Amino acid sequence: MKLEILPSSVFRHILLLTLFLNTMECTGSASSDAEYQKEVMDFRQKRVKFLKSERGYLNLVGLFWLKEGLNSFGSDIKNDLQFPETFPMNFGYATKSGKTISFGYNEPVTLKNDQDVTSATVDADDRSQVFSLGSFSWFILESGGNYAIRMRDFENPVLDKPLDLKFYDVTESWRVTGRYTAYEELRNRTITNIRDIDYEQKTPGMITFRRYGKLFTFEPTLSGDGMSVIFMDKTTGKETFAGGRFLVLGKPDENGDITLDFNKALNFPCAYNAYTTCPIPP
Repeated sequence: MKLEILPSSVFRHILLLTLFLNTMECTGSASSDAEYQKEVMDFRQKRVKFLKSERGYLNLVGLFWLKEGLNSFGSDIKNDLQFPETFPMNFGYATKSGKTISFGYNEPVTLKNDQDVTSATVDADDRSQVFSLGSFSWFILESGGNYAIRMRDFENPVLDKPLDLKFYDVTESWRVTGRYTAYEELRNRTITNIRDIDYEQKTPGMITFRRYGKLFTFEPTLSGDGMSVIFMDKTTGKETFAGGRFLVLGKPDENGDITLDFNKALNFPCAYNAYTTCPIPP
């Protein structure tokens, strides 16, 4: 699959980080460490598997932003929210009152895989409240205080097509050791996503590392049991996705050392699907 390059106008307000990483060689010599090579290749295969999984991004077929009050939906263009054409023309409505969303349907749908309902009221922050009809499922997504219906189609035709992700050759010198310095307390950082929505993320500290004699700095955000960083470099918009990339990190050791393996840098989901809310590196 060819990586989608979003219009440059989407990113016109981006100030590139001083974290420009020199271009990795597409034809650089591969690592002689077979075990490490296998580790990276396995990681990349898992990424492909995840993207095509039920929780992945390739099955996303809709992102419908809710306004306060009544939002009609269905396949008819006259609705506030136009669902895919396989849905009834006038399928129902969602009434938003703050974080409370009340749904009404003109035919039964399944809630949480075990209840057939024609109406339900859900807390917008409760991701377990999932509706489904046929091969489709949908739930509420929050982004910067804004709420949308995110829709999946588990029979999306794109799932049957080969997913050929492009990676650089594995180069062990791009597995670098950084130094992590924790802040006394978590600090809030404002991130803007591709929908031009601002939201807060917490950063626990600072990571520094040297490359080609230069000092680079990251402020990671918390991610699962570890941390992650987002960045742009000289390949951005040329050899790699225009919106930058991200890197998932583990935890630093007792000395504050932390591994940054740029062989495992990944494109954001918006490189593969338009119905996403990817962050823009600051």
